[in-house]
Amino acid sequence: MKNINQKLQEWIGIETIQKISPFGNIYYVNNFSQLVAQEMANPRVRPFLYFFPEDAGKHVSEARHAYRWLEEVPDDYAPPMIRSQGQDYYTFEPTKIWNHSSGEEYCIPVRWFSRRQQLFARCRILRIADTNSGSGWVVLNDEIEGYNRYGVPDPRNILGIWDQEQQQLAPWDHPTSGNRWRAIANGKRVLSLPIWMYCDDTSGNLSKKWNKHNSFLFTLAGLSRKHAHKEYNVHFLSTSNVVTPMEMLDGIAEQLEQAQSNGIEAWDCVLNEDVLVVPWVLALLGDNPMGKFFCRICKVKGKDSKEEHGNNEDDTPPASRSSTPAPGDLNEPNALGDSETRGTKPTGRATFIESVSHVKRHITDFLKIDQLRTKQDTRIVLKKLFESVAHSQGTKAEFETMTTATGVKDPFLLHYVEKITGAAKKARGLLNKQAAVRSCIESLPGDVTSPVWHLKELDPHSDTPVEILHTVLLGFVKYMWRDVVQTQLNKKDAKKLVLEQRLSSFDTSGLGISPINGHTFVQYAGSLVGRDFRIVAQVAPFVLHDLVSKDLFETWCCLSKLIPMIWQPVIPDIDEYCDSLEREIKAFLLLTCRWTGRWFNKPKFHLLLHLPEHIRCFGPAILFATEAFESFNAVIRAKSVHSNRQAPSRDIARAFAQGNRIRHILSGGLFQEKDDDRNIIGERQKVGQGPLDLLCAPDSVLPEYLGLPPLIFDEKNQGMCHNTKEPKLLFSHTQTAVHHPQLASLSKTARREGYFQTAKSLILSNGDICSPGMTYFAVSMLHTIALPTIAKRLDPSLSDRNEKTLIKQRLGSNI
Repeated sequence: MKNINQKLQEWIGIETIQKISPFGNIYYVNNFSQLVAQEMANPRVRPFLYFFPEDAGKHVSEARHAYRWLEEVPDDYAPPMIRSQGQDYYTFEPTKIWNHSSGEEYCIPVRWFSRRQQLFARCRILRIADTNSGSGWVVLNDEIEGYNRYGVPDPRNILGIWDQEQQQLAPWDHPTSGNRWRAIANGKRVLSLPIWMYCDDTSGNLSKKWNKHNSFLFTLAGLSRKHAHKEYNVHFLSTSNVVTPMEMLDGIAEQLEQAQSNGIEAWDCVLNEDVLVVPWVLALLGDNPMGKFFCRICKVKGKDSKEEHGNNEDDTPPASRSSTPAPGDLNEPNALGDSETRGTKPTGRATFIESVSHVKRHITDFLKIDQLRTKQDTRIVLKKLFESVAHSQGTKAEFETMTTATGVKDPFLLHYVEKITGAAKKARGLLNKQAAVRSCIESLPGDVTSPVWHLKELDPHSDTPVEILHTVLLGFVKYMWRDVVQTQLNKKDAKKLVLEQRLSSFDTSGLGISPINGHTFVQYAGSLVGRDFRIVAQVAPFVLHDLVSKDLFETWCCLSKLIPMIWQPVIPDIDEYCDSLEREIKAFLLLTCRWTGRWFNKPKFHLLLHLPEHIRCFGPAILFATEAFESFNAVIRAKSVHSNRQAPSRDIARAFAQGNRIRHILSGGLFQEKDDDRNIIGERQKVGQGPLDLLCAPDSVLPEYLGLPPLIFDEKNQGMCHNTKEPKLLFSHTQTAVHHPQLASLSKTARREGYFQTAKSLILSNGDICSPGMTYFAVSMLHTIALPTIAKRLDPSLSDRNEKTLIKQRLGSNI
């Protein structure tokens, strides 16, 4: 069986590649290109993939609607071509178009996008210009040969771009030989495929003993939201309990760069043809990293930055460089957020002496977005940091000063700086030190910065959106709930008991969860997890009134209003939504400040200010929330537990590679057999109906193992009733008849003779399940308030209708 498994893996599986990091550590990465090729040939995935950004106006519900994919993605990674009537049209190649008002015109398409399910191009109009060397612009081969027939210049001669502001000709940066993908594709379609890249650490143990494994995962950003968050569509790339994330990213970035240079050849099971796929990273997701200024996005001053103080007697600097921890959070990791105090165990609350003006200025700076960081500026800073060591005979004084001043740290650069300084320390005498430093620098690679800077399509500052799971639920909600239990209700057992009773008696039928165990939420407030805080955020305003201070209660109410806005899956008007979200964020921060200013040593309170802009760039925040990835950590942990722990990176990667093979086969994916040299032989095929039926077998565990969740809600089920076992009733005996005896949706015969079956539940249009006795509000198309109370189901055998009719009650103003 082992030999068969190995052969199958070689023929139709994913390759696991050994890598050696720049620091000399060994780790394993699964073949990214093969994973993408499998997805293109998977009938459970490919039909739901989108390859073009969509101009949906102000409506934003998917990543393809947002600014990053539609406008901001570099030209090299945007969709390079479309196929129309058998002809391929590429970007940055002059094209002849027909204008109904002016006739024939010439333009250069620069970006393809869809609008109302039709493809459009954003173009630059071409104008003929004569110079001493001729006139010019690049199109299809047949147009190149026939340009004389139209009386226009040679399309390969593009003079430049006219700058209207400067009133001069700017150089044309694109090659005059045409779009490079035309030659590489050799007649194939070229599809642009963005991905969500994710990095996080998880434990490889089931016990509480921490066994850190850094992992890289990804999902296809072209999938719609309801598919992208399925475990089935989360893909494993690499993990290691030894190698750092940046070391692993080096091997992953190498695969990405190769795929972006040559494309990934794949079989498209929808188009039924070979295609070329160009992958690129839409965003890099993960926990919010914290740095010197505790904001990777802008240059806001952290509390450990050096402030300039005036001569005012009231404007004295703080007596301690470490801030007072936020209430109820002394044991929170990185609670101080200070590069000097981080890693030291706090022994108690730090006494803190600050002037009013200093606190005011600190909070004012905290509550605004400062100058944005850019990839270009940071790379310049990194270059200067390296030169500061290279030009100082291996000393780190200037390097450390610049690092503190700029707030920029790079683990790769720091590693190589340590090598240079180590070489300098071993040498004696100035000339020997200079020679040792020079020799060490010559042995270093050409680029000494982290691989995250090598991804051309990614800006690590702007393309790492605020992670709402850890910022909001595991941030604000966790901090404030701990503060309620551990500080506000400290030594107030009677109030704690009231809180427990309120939680336990809370009606959770409208939340779709089981009843709350109030004792657990209060007694173990410090051990709750994300799903618990999701419940807390919804019930807090109802259970905390008259138990906490007025300022704290108002802060909770504001936070509970803010959270549903953040998790909004569909945004009808992005401008209106972002304006409203900004107002609610500011209101929450101001209420928090009014309650206590001690919270503002936590970076998450500042990072929240950047969320509206990230939603504009990447779509609704729920798209780049990491719940699906966090859940996938359990799968990684299971692979670790069931390995022999001798080579975790290799064993876990191989286990996932085999899982991908089984997933692809049982999903009906197409594959081609390969020989021992991995050369393709034979025709494309899929497994027979027998293996495919395994997924549909009663009580089969395979769908769960493959990450295929049961169907939670299907739009076809809207309005579906689940009947009770009670006897059928005449219409006159129902509650509906009491309120609406002349119900217009039923004929007189049905009202007089029809029998009705009572229903115990009803599936609403949004998938919620409504039961008798539940109260909920609905707004009709005319904005009238409606309150459905009871649903009946008409027995078609005793009615003059052939279809099943759902009776809905609208009480309108009687509510």
